[in-house]
Amino acid sequence: MIKQIYSLVNYNESVATMDAGADHIGLVPMQSGGVPAHRVPFDVVDRIFNEAKKRGVKCVAIMLNKDPDEMMFITKRLNPDIIHIAGMDFTADAAFADRLHKECKGVELMQAVLVDGPAAVGRAKEFAKFCDYILTDSGLAADTGIGASGLTHDWNIDAEIIKSVNIPVIMAGGLGPDNVEECIRQVRPYGVDSLTKTSYKYNDGIMEKDISKVREFCEKADKISKELWL
Repeated sequence: MIKQIYSLVNYNESVATMDAGADHIGLVPMQSGGVPAHRVPFDVVDRIFNEAKKRGVKCVAIMLNKDPDEMMFITKRLNPDIIHIAGMDFTADAAFADRLHKECKGVELMQAVLVDGPAAVGRAKEFAKFCDYILTDSGLAADTGIGASGLTHDWNIDAEIIKSVNIPVIMAGGLGPDNVEECIRQVRPYGVDSLTKTSYKYNDGIMEKDISKVREFCEKADKISKELWL
């Protein structure tokens, strides 16, 4: 079971997150979209990604802008393992996927799918034709795109998506130590993602990882996966 932890902002918390059991780490590199306080300067991203790659942890660059040229520039500059298209104003299509795979060899494409009802299944099936991963998530905000709401959604829709596509599905949306075991037991996705419930959020909007919660999330995900032989 892949444990994916978002949204890191500095080197020390990134190392602590990996030490706590994360298999994928995600952050928002400096770009034209997203919350300014959560954007990470390129030199810091370099340090984080270099350490992750030494450990065999996959690096995810979260894209919250609308400009495919900017996304390509960031991807070429940082060389993540995966780019995650998180907005609704811009979503990946076959032409974008083809350009990414030609210009950024080895970089995989993850598209967020807003689980807002049964129509999410059809959207996921279309994205699965050219993406490498689907990430299912809850909520939509102008500054953070799909996700970061801390809310859960109807897991039955995720289960239907998993049955309907032939690429890995990572589940997000209000997952934390309190419900990750039940999520995995019910749906059995490829991976589980946590942001809100494994973070402190301060009044000024700054977020910081709660490493004890990250460790608990990862341990519980591993425990139930072992029990279920996943």
